[in-house]
Amino acid sequence: MSQEPEQVWGIPRQDMVDLIGDFQGFLADSSDILSSCLRLENQGSFRDRPAAEEDPTWKQVIPYVCIDFEGQILVLQRLATQGEKRLHGKKSIGVGGHVNPEKEGSLPLLLKGLRRELEEEIGLIPEPEDCEVLGWINDDQTSVGQVHLGWAVRVKAKNKPRIVETDRMTGEWVSLKDLHPDDENWESWSSLLIRHLKAVISA
Repeated sequence: MSQEPEQVWGIPRQDMVDLIGDFQGFLADSSDILSSCLRLENQGSFRDRPAAEEDPTWKQVIPYVCIDFEGQILVLQRLATQGEKRLHGKKSIGVGGHVNPEKEGSLPLLLKGLRRELEEEIGLIPEPEDCEVLGWINDDQTSVGQVHLGWAVRVKAKNKPRIVETDRMTGEWVSLKDLHPDDENWESWSSLLIRHLKAVISA
């Protein structure tokens, strides 16, 4: 019996332009977490992931969460066992992944997807008040970026999370001042997010 394809949530590229803007790189957003979720959710829908990965007119929305514990940032390195082959070996400060169908509940879909991914990857389930929206990431210069839109969020963890999926990634804690965005080993999204974080901290 063939397995049903993964369902991933996203929005038409034109809706991204209308609701967020026509931008390349990082776009800061100071919305509260619930308003940021609801801004997109009426425009979104689910699609089969294989088709979505080949359609740049439709953006898969990815919660991309920076984990901050007492001033240290969690840095992940993706192993060859991780699903997205285009990111194998890359370093990342973004925990998260695709938004899939979720059970009905009071929280917005994007926030439920964020919490599920953090629980699966690092055993952390943040409350809405622990989540700070940083902005949006769009990088049409890479094959991965052309079909994805990053929703950048920072979570200040109350306890030090652990890597759950040790077969898919490794992790270490690094001070923001020691993160260098021009390191070629970063995912493009992480490089953009590090630059934003350094600008915010030094402002």
